[in-house]
Amino acid sequence: MLTVEAAGARVARDLEDAERMTNETLRAMSRLQMSMLNVRLDTDLPQYQGQIAVIRLQEAQKQMVDAMTNLTKVHKAMRDDFTKITGLPDEPGRCPVTGELEIAGRNTALG
Repeated sequence: MLTVEAAGARVARDLEDAERMTNETLRAMSRLQMSMLNVRLDTDLPQYQGQIAVIRLQEAQKQMVDAMTNLTKVHKAMRDDFTKITGLPDEPGRCPVTGELEIAGRNTALG
């Protein structure tokens, strides 16, 4: 049977992997968008060509940003629980802080 500390360490690694993969996905989507827009600018195709695809990609990007926001909330909630259970201090800068997260000019409650 795992100790709470060992289980917490495993969850922390998995959470960091999920956060990293979400950011990598956002970066890949951004590269795709750049490539799509370069086709418009660097070829003789009409400037509006592929507009529906650009719109759908931006919708997917927004969903990934929302997913990252939710992962941040998960991270904070899990950290709060782990700190309560173990009594171990939080490592500064590693986890979201209490309160709110500033996102694109709006505040999103983390609690």
